Amino acid sequence: MRRLLIGVCIAMAITLCLAATSRAHKVNLFAYVDGNSIVTDSGYSRSKRVHDGIIEVYDAATGTMLLSGETDDNGKYDFIIPDEARSQKMDLLLRLKAGTGHQAEWTVKYTEYGAAKGPFAASEPEHGHKAVAVSQESTITASEVEVVVRRELAPLKQMVSEMHQSGPGVTEIVGGIGYIIGLFGIVAYMKSRRS
Repeated sequence: MRRLLIGVCIAMAITLCLAATSRAHKVNLFAYVDGNSIVTDSGYSRSKRVHDGIIEVYDAATGTMLLSGETDDNGKYDFIIPDEARSQKMDLLLRLKAGTGHQAEWTVKYTEYGAAKGPFAASEPEHGHKAVAVSQESTITASEVEVVVRRELAPLKQMVSEMHQSGPGVTEIVGGIGYIIGLFGIVAYMKSRRS
């Protein structure tokens, strides 16, 4: 009977430790539209990025895969929005596969990228002017403004990405402490039974 009880306690301890380990490696995926491209950022935490993870891009409605690629050493992968997705006004489902059991998804709606043009695509505003006069000597074109705005927004997009990549929360920390206290309780119980 004593050996059975010890075996059950050891099995419970191992199960609890494995459960805590599996929760500790949650993977995150974040994506945003940047001109004619979609940029993805993936990681296990702010400091541990997904290296060589697979990003697959699907039509969210039909599940048809449009393209795939690998993340770089910084957990980033970007791709040009497929013409097929634009013409059919698809919502894009991005799926990250970062190893055994590590998977995350992000959906980019057509409304997010549908109006976006290429980085240097000149667009005709409704009033018909392509440039805004700054002074008599210089003018700024719409594409130059777009490049400046994109460069200025890049740090903000990075900050949003990092906010999305959260570490362990209060629930996980308290749970881990509870597991440890529980293990000590089992050991104390076993020692008291021997006395």
